Amino acid sequence: MQFKKPKYLLVTQELGFKLPLAWCLSALTIGILTQEIAAAIFISIASLFLVWLTSKLASFFFSFQEHSGILKNHVYDNVIKAIWFVSLFGFLINFFKSLLFNVGSEAFFGCVFSIVYFGFMLSASNRWGMHFVEKRV
Repeated sequence: MQFKKPKYLLVTQELGFKLPLAWCLSALTIGILTQEIAAAIFISIASLFLVWLTSKLASFFFSFQEHSGILKNHVYDNVIKAIWFVSLFGFLINFFKSLLFNVGSEAFFGCVFSIVYFGFMLSASNRWGMHFVEKRV
C-alpha cells in the first residue's frame, strides 16, 4: 500500500539546493557588508558544502532500506517524516537561538550555519517512498 507523498516533502524536494544556494549567497552578501570578508566567504561556502554533504550521507544511510528492508515500509515512511520534522525543528531553533541570544559575528555565523539542517530535510524528502521490494530469484 503506497501512500501519497505529503505536500511539505514535495515542496522540499522541489526547492532542492536552490534554497541553500540562495541562503548562502544572501549570507555572503550580508557578510561582506557587515563581517570580515574572508570569514563571510568561508562560512557561506562551508555551509553550502555541508548541506550537500549532509544530504548525500543521509541519503546513503536511508538507501539501506531499499536494499535490505530493515523496517516495514509504513514504519520507514513515518521515520522519514519524523527526521524531516526534527530537522525543521533543529533548523528553526538554531536560527532563532543565534539570532536572539548571540551578538556580532557569532550571531551571523550561527544563522548562516543553521541551513545545514536543510540537508537532512532534503535527503528525507528525496528518500520518502523508496520502499524495499523483495526480489525473487
